[in-house]
Amino acid sequence: MNRESKPLKRDDDRALAVVDAHCHIDLFPDPKAIVSQAEALRIHTIAVTNAPSVFHFTREITSKCAYVHPAVGLHPELVHSHRHELPQCIPLLEGIQYVGEIGLDYTTSDQNIRALQREVFSAIVERCSSLGDKVLTIHSRRAVPDVLATLGTTFNGRSILHWFSGSVRQMEQAADAGCYFSVNPAMLQSKNGIALIQAMPRNRVITETDGPFVKVNGNAATPPDTGLAIVGLAKIWHLAPAEVRNTVVANHSAVIQKRG
Repeated sequence: MNRESKPLKRDDDRALAVVDAHCHIDLFPDPKAIVSQAEALRIHTIAVTNAPSVFHFTREITSKCAYVHPAVGLHPELVHSHRHELPQCIPLLEGIQYVGEIGLDYTTSDQNIRALQREVFSAIVERCSSLGDKVLTIHSRRAVPDVLATLGTTFNGRSILHWFSGSVRQMEQAADAGCYFSVNPAMLQSKNGIALIQAMPRNRVITETDGPFVKVNGNAATPPDTGLAIVGLAKIWHLAPAEVRNTVVANHSAVIQKRG
């Protein structure tokens, strides 16, 4: 949340959009319009939430959707004020496939808050692993080692590291642990973001917006703006956008495929 990005431009590249793995639909002025847009364009969208108390609204407005999927979460930056909602979160995990936004954020130097984040994240991961086949979209800013330690080597599900900003070495460790990475247009505007994307295994990359926090041409990014990420990936990988689109579709299919 609240990361700044350079202005980007919208154009016909939005037609390439197929997957938005991380979008805060409930934080837009008109969430129902964003849901309708993603549905109409058949963009598979994970509608993340920041606390269990606001999840119910997202679940309600997406209840008849084929492409927009509600995710229950407890954002690490809200754990210090919303820790009491963890007992609400755990039971909700049983009836959904998608979980997020969850994770750790070590931009705080307060060790008590960090410990509280680890407690909440660990509880959610443990329950998701016991249930199996959950798709987690994870915040890992300045906390990649502890995120990977919490997931461990036997996590029974799929993990997407959203807007990854660690080192290349940490990215490699995450890839070795089986993690996927969701890339948004803002990542393509920084040297660090491009360097990380260049090093990412292509079969682990999917697209996201992190709307409304990411801005495109001064406006909040919406699911169709993942097409800009497709074009950016195509330039980095020296491929045609259509090839990148096919790769993202294949990677998304691997993420959501249930294990038997």
